[in-house]
Amino acid sequence: MACLACIICPTLAHAGAWPIAAGKGQVISTTLTDSASIGFDDNGDANQEVHFSKTEGAIYWEHGLSQKTTLVLQTSFQDIQFRAGVDEVNFSGVGESYLGVRRALWRGDKTVVSAQGGLLFAGSGEAISDADLGFGSTHFEARLLIGRSFKLANRDGFLDVQMARRMRPGATPDEWRLDATAGWRPAAKVQVLAQGFYTASGEQFEVAPRNTRLKLQSSLVYEWSPKTSYQIGLYRTVAGRNIIKEKAFFIAVWSRY
Repeated sequence: MACLACIICPTLAHAGAWPIAAGKGQVISTTLTDSASIGFDDNGDANQEVHFSKTEGAIYWEHGLSQKTTLVLQTSFQDIQFRAGVDEVNFSGVGESYLGVRRALWRGDKTVVSAQGGLLFAGSGEAISDADLGFGSTHFEARLLIGRSFKLANRDGFLDVQMARRMRPGATPDEWRLDATAGWRPAAKVQVLAQGFYTASGEQFEVAPRNTRLKLQSSLVYEWSPKTSYQIGLYRTVAGRNIIKEKAFFIAVWSRY
């Protein structure tokens, strides 16, 4: 179920609540193209003209340290062009990186509850929504994960819900995150994923205004072999405040050992 519940996010891949078996692991390599021509204003209306494009390559790795504990690592490389009004940004470099540990707290026949804590290291790229690239420093994330497996039409499925709090030092805004994923296997080697990601950050006038964002994502995962899967998908920002209205296409390779 750990492989089934993996979530490919816009800049990060978060594993599901299920732990990885001790000594086992997986590496997920993701490439995405992202663009926006309009942004949401402070009232949530999509009426702000912008010119945004991004290509990103991300590496996510998780490794089972024990039957209940999983190590999580992630980093990315970004190429970003952004223009809004008189502001213009052109950037190529390392984005935000993550180091964390996930621990299974309780596990039943169909349900698992886990907690994950991690450090985020700001690179030169995106770190804080609607703030200058590279702004910020090392900060902490606490995450609660709940997963449940089920059967639909005699096929395997799962639900995974996660709530996280990102705590940043100094005059940088903290952030709440809520991620939800539903997955189902219509065939033995094919999985369908439907996902939603909600983010809400506080307001710091000198850094960034208060902003919210809701992204919806759908994808297909094909299991080429017991050790390799391929994923293809789309996501789109459907609502928000003080944030751009993104649309993106991504592909990913999952390599298990």
